[in-house]
Amino acid sequence: MKSLYKNDLFIYDDIFPHPISGFRYEEFKTLLNYFKESKIFVEPLSYPALKTDVKIHKTHIAELIAKFPKLKNKFLQENKFVNINTKLFYCVFLTNIFHNLDWLEKYKIPFIFTLYPGGGFQVEDLISDQKLHRVLASPQFRKVIVTQLFTKEYLIKNNFCEANKIEYVFGCVVPQLSLNTNVSSEKKYPNKETFDIVFCAAKYMPKGLDKGYDVFVELAHSLTQKYDFVRFHVIGGFDKEEIDVTLLDGKIKFYGYQKFDDLAAIYQQMDVIISPNKPFLYGKGAFDGFPLGTVIEAVLNNVVAIVTDNLNQNTVFDSGKEIIITNGDVSSIENEIIDLIENPEKLIDISQKGRSKFLEIYSNDYQMNPRIKLLSEEIKIK
Repeated sequence: MKSLYKNDLFIYDDIFPHPISGFRYEEFKTLLNYFKESKIFVEPLSYPALKTDVKIHKTHIAELIAKFPKLKNKFLQENKFVNINTKLFYCVFLTNIFHNLDWLEKYKIPFIFTLYPGGGFQVEDLISDQKLHRVLASPQFRKVIVTQLFTKEYLIKNNFCEANKIEYVFGCVVPQLSLNTNVSSEKKYPNKETFDIVFCAAKYMPKGLDKGYDVFVELAHSLTQKYDFVRFHVIGGFDKEEIDVTLLDGKIKFYGYQKFDDLAAIYQQMDVIISPNKPFLYGKGAFDGFPLGTVIEAVLNNVVAIVTDNLNQNTVFDSGKEIIITNGDVSSIENEIIDLIENPEKLIDISQKGRSKFLEIYSNDYQMNPRIKLLSEEIKIK
């Protein structure tokens, strides 16, 4: 129901402040602090997908408030009075904006949203396209933030909305704590006896074909035949039962899902992260952003990223100097790793230049300032 009092900004989400979703944690925390008259309403609908009991949501809120007491009165609880009379509504992902569209139109609330890959958005998919058309044709739609050039071009090519309604901000928001990590070269090859390669991704399909987990395991089997000191690490939704790793016994370690603020301690021991993800395997039109958030966190900890970019989404990084882009097959990735093992000075150079560039691109100056400016302009118009 509506009240006489207007908030400047009303945020909705289905996960916040779950500690696994670092980009939401940082983005919404920043927005709630910046906009004094702001509120957030969370339905933890996606907790089961993260293998988390919905009851834990209240614990996560309490933990956030303990760290940031000023956010105490920002949360609107379920089954209580919800003030929707706001100047602007904001959320991330197609699923979330579509979920709220009816009441936004009913009460004539303007909205802006971020169209990240995933979250119900799949290119050339009938259901996804229907939802997009419905959302972007809404009289309450003001602007859409896109994080990939591929997404922007898709919206324009298919006449979903006019180009002046699209705000392109490459990448994603990253917890700023990640940018302040102290990285010791003593924990990196060749200053240690092992060369450590990590894979980090959530599991959405068997064998992790969409994320390239099958490629990672095949790569591990091949490299162990050549080097006795190479070790492999798996973070996320995969375990030793997913694909047979019996022959890698003693050389591979599984960590399961990790909180984003626990990743740094693991990544500081790593030398290379492999991300051979492929689009359109998880579902028709399903694709990942470039690079994955797990890759960002790794590079910020001086880990060299070997990744794929089948959709040519990279517009800011220099491949071969700041990041290594391959076609994703085992042979090409293995050749890159052998080159780094045999030429550790190259490993060090790319890791340092990569971290420097990522510090620039994933700073809040680069990521949050354009978002805040966009939201502020619409709030003033209202």
